[in-house]
Formats: sequence, C-alpha cells, structure tokens
Amino acid sequence: MTTATHSHDLVTVESGTFLMGSSDHDLDTITVAQHYDRAWFEDESPQRPVHLGTFRIDRTPVTNAQFAAFTQATGYRTMVEDRGFGLVYGADSWDEVRGADWRSPTGLGGPCAIADRPDHPVVHIAWPDAAAYARWAGLRLPTEAEWEYAASGPDGWIWPWGNTWNPHAANTAERTADGPITDFATWRTWWVKYREAVTLPGTTPVGSLPSSDSAWGVADMAGNVMEWTASRYRHYDRSRSYGDMYDQAQRVRYRVVRGGGWMNYRYQSRTRERFAADPTTYTTFAIGFRCAADA
Repeated sequence: MTTATHSHDLVTVESGTFLMGSSDHDLDTITVAQHYDRAWFEDESPQRPVHLGTFRIDRTPVTNAQFAAFTQATGYRTMVEDRGFGLVYGADSWDEVRGADWRSPTGLGGPCAIADRPDHPVVHIAWPDAAAYARWAGLRLPTEAEWEYAASGPDGWIWPWGNTWNPHAANTAERTADGPITDFATWRTWWVKYREAVTLPGTTPVGSLPSSDSAWGVADMAGNVMEWTASRYRHYDRSRSYGDMYDQAQRVRYRVVRGGGWMNYRYQSRTRERFAADPTTYTTFAIGFRCAADA
C-alpha cells in the first residue's frame, strides 16, 4: 500500500519482528567470499530479534527535483555548498573538487542535476541536509532498524530481492562489470574503465530497476546511492569492543549509513551492511537519503 505525502510515494511496512544483523554463519560466509577479514563486518553482530510497529517509508530515494523544490521554497544551502567543495572519486582516491555539490555532482562542467537528471537521486547530501529536507516535507529519516526491515523483508533476505546475488538486479558496480567483483583489485579494474565510459555519477532514475525491489515493494535499497538513517551509530552489543575504528565511531556519535550505491559491489550492498559516518563532513557524489513517517 502506498500513500502520497508532499509528492512522496510512501510504502506501508506492516508491524513485525525480524532478526536484525548477521549471524555467525553469515559472517563466516562473507569472510570466505571476499577480501576483507571478519572484523570488518563484526559490528553487524550479534543478530537479535527486533520488533517494529507499522511505519511508512519512501518507495525511492529523494530525487534532484524534490530537493530542488525544497531549496526553492526555503532558500536552503547544503553543507557542501557552504564548504565550497565536494568529494568526487578520481583515478585513485576521493578528491576535494571545487564546485561539486548536489546541483553539479562532479563539479563545474559536469551534468546539471536539475536540468539533466531531475529523476535521479540527489547526492552530496550531509546528514543535517537530509534531516532538514525531511522536516520540511513533514516526514523524518528512517531509523536503522526500519531501513533494514524495509530492505530485508519479513523473511530477512540478504539482498532486497532474495538470498541469491543477481548482478543485474540493482545499480551497483557489478551490473556493468565483466564478471564478479569480490576484491579491491577487481573493483579498481572496473573503475578505470567505468569512469571513462559513463557520465558520472553513475546513478540511475529512481525506481527504474524494479528487479531490486524488496518484498515490501521498496526500491533502490541495494545500489544507486548509499542512504543516511536517523540512527546514531551504536554497537549491537554495548558491552563489547568491536575494535578501535568502530569504538571511536560510537564515541563521536557518527550516524549510520545503509545500502550500497552505484560504486559498490555485492557484499557492500547487503541489507545488513552498516557504515558509520561523520554526519557533518561525510558527503560524496554517491550518498543520498530517503524519508519515512509513522503509520
């Protein structure tokens, strides 16, 4: 069931209890299948039951056209616009590119978000930008638990469409790669070819790949853009250390980002994958958001 609020197509996710996070078996499987060691994914454990009441969530990420309407109505300027540069991945690393922001994702001379890509997800969005938009729209950001439940469905799928990886289902790096990507070297080979062949960023119109829809009918929860959630980053087991990197992320009150984007590959696009980011400084041409609401 969907309802429209401020031009948002909201999907109703029914109340239920689901297993949030990854089991030990899941973590062992991931460790064998790709190049990161288990510690990289350990903060997805322990898996435990979480009950959620009925809520609503955007069927797709917020688009350039929707964000443009917000800025036109309010005069809002994003943190990247005020800072004067955005993060764009170059040949080997993230570069600080002057003039790169949500209106011009790769900087001056690149595609115009409003004129050329109105139906693509907005990018270069910091957490306060996403929260400000949600308030204006009469909505809010989804919690981390809501996001995972909307993506994994009542059966707890690994990817929104099921437990078997489909490289053509979602807008990830593997959709255009010559074969599986399970390590950085293979990703690097893909990236060298990809950045020369397409107009960056490699987003697609929201909802244009229905094969990526979750069991609830929510689109783009694997691929297209990574997405901010409302939740502060917290260990699932508060009494446990997950290593210096994750302990520090919890201490400085990072926010949780969910969902792999157009630059990511299969294990970064799982419904259980977590990413902790500085809410005020982390913003790239591969990160956006969607909104949610109480039932």
